[in-house]
Amino acid sequence: MTRTTGRRPTVALAAGALAIFGTLASDALAQAKPLKIGQLSDMSGIVRDLSGPGTNVAMTMAIEDFGGTVLGRPIQLLNGDHLNKPDVGLGMARKWYDEDVTAIFDIGITTVALGMQELSKNKDKLVIYLSTASSDLTGAKCSPNGIHWTYNNYSQALGVVNQLMKQKHDSWYFMTVDYGYGVNVERDTTAMVKKAGGTILGSTKHPFDTTDFSSDLLKSQASGAKVVALATTTAHAANIVKQADEFGIRPKQQLAALSLTLHDTKAMGLKTAQGLLETAPFYWDQNDQTRAFSKRYFDRFGKMPNMIQASAYGAVMHYLNAVKAAGTDDTAAVNKKMRETPINDFMTHNGSIRPDGRVMRQMYVFEVKKPEESKGEWDLYKQVAEIAPEDAFAPADPSVCPLAK
Repeated sequence: MTRTTGRRPTVALAAGALAIFGTLASDALAQAKPLKIGQLSDMSGIVRDLSGPGTNVAMTMAIEDFGGTVLGRPIQLLNGDHLNKPDVGLGMARKWYDEDVTAIFDIGITTVALGMQELSKNKDKLVIYLSTASSDLTGAKCSPNGIHWTYNNYSQALGVVNQLMKQKHDSWYFMTVDYGYGVNVERDTTAMVKKAGGTILGSTKHPFDTTDFSSDLLKSQASGAKVVALATTTAHAANIVKQADEFGIRPKQQLAALSLTLHDTKAMGLKTAQGLLETAPFYWDQNDQTRAFSKRYFDRFGKMPNMIQASAYGAVMHYLNAVKAAGTDDTAAVNKKMRETPINDFMTHNGSIRPDGRVMRQMYVFEVKKPEESKGEWDLYKQVAEIAPEDAFAPADPSVCPLAK
């Protein structure tokens, strides 16, 4: 009895010490300088569904799964809407970098992205592109501080070109959005078609803010091309497909929606989108790992993730693991660690970052199902081809990018 009574003060003191230690640790964490990262994206405009709020959800999930802290510091996620305007986007990014944001993710529109290459280098911070497609980011505009994470316009077009050329659809006409991204898509796709023995019969350009494509569709119809290639953004492509059906373009001519993504397909519906092709590194129903992540994401956001939103999770995880491994948020140290560490997550297997900033990953070609083939609301695609990393992306070119080796 005496021995038992004698232990009680010791136990009480230990419990009290633990409580005090826990409080102090909690207070220290609260007072620690946060590690700040940012998502800069179109949050309210024409391509918000490509990334936008959905990408923010995926980035938040990654931070939570990582534990919310790194190197004893809370992880803080900032979010900004660049409104698809370079001055707005670059002004916000400059302010963030000056306020100790270490890495900015996503970006999207090419005009903002190209400016981010210079800004991140000048500020010695990182930028990781998720929804930006321009291959110039690892070409003429490459930067040691930029990582092109998810895809690019070359990889996105390649699978579509390969499949259609196999089917002898060898004459092409382009409907191109009149800004940097569209120019890149038409340029790179033209080279692919010609290399495969096809011909280009013409092209038209439309403004970024247009919604009426009737004139361009009539010209593409008159060209007699077997393929009408849509070298434009995801939102434009969805509208063009709908209007093309009003003109009766299909089935006489094939539509190649070179920027198609899952949310476009869902918005159009299978009756309209059936038969279209998408090249992407991810589809939610590929395997048990993709389904497990996508179910968690759906429970949070009410939609299945597209390739951009899924890739955001892996990009944030890879960055935070690099900070942890480097033992610092110093840009050079973290950049080095990211580039020397293989990328492995539910959608990427042994991915790597080339010296020019291009993430090398497997790509897949998906065909939109016919309505009668679908077994549910989000059962939209079937996989028809696989493209190895070394084939999915154009080789690094030292004559264009001095970082290429």
